[in-house]
Amino acid sequence: PAARGGCSFHSCLSLPGLEAANWSLLTRTECLRVGGHLVGNSCNYMPDITFMAFILFLGTFLCSMTLKSFKTSRYFPTALRKLVSDFSIILAILIFCGIDAILGLETPKLIVPSEFKPTNSQRGWVVFPFGVNPWWVCLVSTVPAVLVIILIFMDQQITAVILNRKEYRLQKGAGFHLDLFCVSLLMILTSVTGLPWYQRLTGLVVFILTGVSVFLAPVLKYIPMPVLYGVFLYMGVAALNSIQLMDRIQLLLMPAKHQPDFMYLRHVPLRRVHLFTLIQVLCLAALWILKSTVAAIIFPVMLLALVGIRKAMECIFSQQDLSWLDDIMPEKDRKEEEEKLRSSQEKEESDSEDVSRAGKSCLPQMSLH
Repeated sequence: PAARGGCSFHSCLSLPGLEAANWSLLTRTECLRVGGHLVGNSCNYMPDITFMAFILFLGTFLCSMTLKSFKTSRYFPTALRKLVSDFSIILAILIFCGIDAILGLETPKLIVPSEFKPTNSQRGWVVFPFGVNPWWVCLVSTVPAVLVIILIFMDQQITAVILNRKEYRLQKGAGFHLDLFCVSLLMILTSVTGLPWYQRLTGLVVFILTGVSVFLAPVLKYIPMPVLYGVFLYMGVAALNSIQLMDRIQLLLMPAKHQPDFMYLRHVPLRRVHLFTLIQVLCLAALWILKSTVAAIIFPVMLLALVGIRKAMECIFSQQDLSWLDDIMPEKDRKEEEEKLRSSQEKEESDSEDVSRAGKSCLPQMSLH
């Protein structure tokens, strides 16, 4: 049978009493256990685990989403709900790794190295600048280096601008130049050792721990790849939920009476919101198409061109519209800030009314004196 494979033994004397007609009854595991080897078309048999892989993939994603929202549930104490929500991804991985182990199917597993060494066996820990390349390659490489500088500069500075907003009430001032200087020194070290470039200390620590995880290879090799794909899908969906662009894309398909009470809808006309969303989607599509072609080398230049497009949008939208549609503060924080501002204004108005009423009540008494 195709699932078993044909078995041909090196020596028939090793299995006395076993008839030649019974050899095909052995499974692949039994054949190898008794010292034989597989021959025929079924030797490269791959189990059909497509449906099981889909179950593990979708189950991990849905389980992560459910456990993450468990924090807002009405069951169990608050501390337990928060603990389950914080470790939702780990719990989902453990649950579906256990299901995979119980079923015992041959699902594809995570491939991890067994030794701590460079992935490329042709080089050591230190990468020499030239190697087998001619001297003029160093001069020509300045052109793509400029493109890389654009990416690193924008990534570092945009992140710094976001983190140093006044809403976060940081105790220390911004260090834009110092941060960029530290990133430059860090890139020299990572380039010499052939490691990826890191822009922030958090990312550096994360990837150091990822490298140390090679010592957990005996455990990590049992994690099915569909489970990891489910985790990746959850991370992508969770990141998209916090982006205002996704909310505005949903507004395109939503009647006005069913639209949520977003803060920017209170201050910007709906048509202007749709126009801003359309421009953003077109820019995103252009970047995606460019990145998927052979012209991807100029991707940093096109990314820099978005700055010019954003500046040109000031001719179409007012500064007030852009302050609401192009704000990086989360919708929840903006709503809380406006509610506090509104409550403070109402309190000031009520206080002024009380003062005016008190002044009017004092006028007759002053006239009597």
